[in-house]
Amino acid sequence: MHIQARAQPRKSPPDLQAFIKVLSEPKAPRKAINIEGVTGGEVEHGGEIAFAVEHGREADAEAWLREAGYDPTFTDDIFAEEMSGNQAGQLLALIRKAAKHPKGKGKHIRDVLIGEVTGKPGTFYVQIAFR
Repeated sequence: MHIQARAQPRKSPPDLQAFIKVLSEPKAPRKAINIEGVTGGEVEHGGEIAFAVEHGREADAEAWLREAGYDPTFTDDIFAEEMSGNQAGQLLALIRKAAKHPKGKGKHIRDVLIGEVTGKPGTFYVQIAFR
């Protein structure tokens, strides 16, 4: 949950399914990489998909995507924190905390990604990326 990746899933024509398949249905002997969280917009119309993969699989994800012709960027310049449950006000509290954090102070929020930690059912996290 400490790394976020971004990519434009475009080839000719743009195809989000083909992009996700690189990670989720790799050819043997590769083992699938779980995408823990995702956000994005206009992904098949020139936009981006932002996603997080299970911890320790970032290098595999980057290599496989590059091998398939995509150009992802990976960054740890995000605010990330786990949250338990799903109660009213949690997201607002984390956004406020992120705005005061050194990575977010004085910046505008680019996007918010929420995911679930692989192997820890019910353990969620929020990643906030800034401009």
